[in-house]
Formats: sequence, structure tokens, C-alpha cells
Amino acid sequence: MWHEARRQERKIRGIMVDFKRRADRRREFYEKIKQDPTQFLRMYGRPVKIHLDPAVAMAAEGPQSMMPWQGDATNMIDRFDVRANLDLIPPYVPDRSNLSDALDEEERFGNYERYRTLVENEAAGCKEN
Repeated sequence: MWHEARRQERKIRGIMVDFKRRADRRREFYEKIKQDPTQFLRMYGRPVKIHLDPAVAMAAEGPQSMMPWQGDATNMIDRFDVRANLDLIPPYVPDRSNLSDALDEEERFGNYERYRTLVENEAAGCKEN
């Protein structure tokens, strides 16, 4: 009788371990997707001519169906192009006006440590391999 109880206990312990591993994997997944979504943005495309008739192709690429993308007149896209729905993601420029002196000093020290080996190697005349 105790054999059956022991078997059931092992089975329950195995199920609990499986649930814990699954919960850990789920937590890791949700931590990953909490990051900035713009870093996961991927776009793929290729130019394709869908019209065999040159007259139809000229009509499709006419000014009535083309529009500048993000205000750039040199980059014209079709009005049905998916890029027209994308928001403009401006380049990140850190605002230095509200940084404290301690943080600025910390950043300078970090840069010093980051590039110290490169400067030492350059001063010693070592070549990159």
C-alpha cells in the first residue's frame, strides 16, 4: 500500500517540477517582450512590377497614386503601401540638460573604462588582429 502512495507522490512531484519549469519559461518570455517594441521591428520588401502593359504601369506609377514617404519627395511610395501606416521613429538624442553632474561624471568614467584598452594598445603600437 505504501508503494502506491510513494508512486503517486513521485508522479505529483514530477508534475509540480514541470509546472515550475513552464512558469519559468513563461516568465522569461514575458520579460523579453516587455522591452522596447521598436527593436523587434523587421521589414522586408522588394520592388515588383505587377503590370505587363507599359501603359497600365505608367498609370499606376503616376502622381495621382504615388505619395512622398514621411515628407521626403525623393522617396515616393504607392498610396496603398504599408509604410504609409508606419509612424516616424525619430533618432534618439539624449537630453543632457537635466543630467546631474554625478551622472555625467559616471558616464565619463564608463567611457574611460570602455576605451582604455584601445588607447593603451594604440599608444604601445599594437596592431589589430
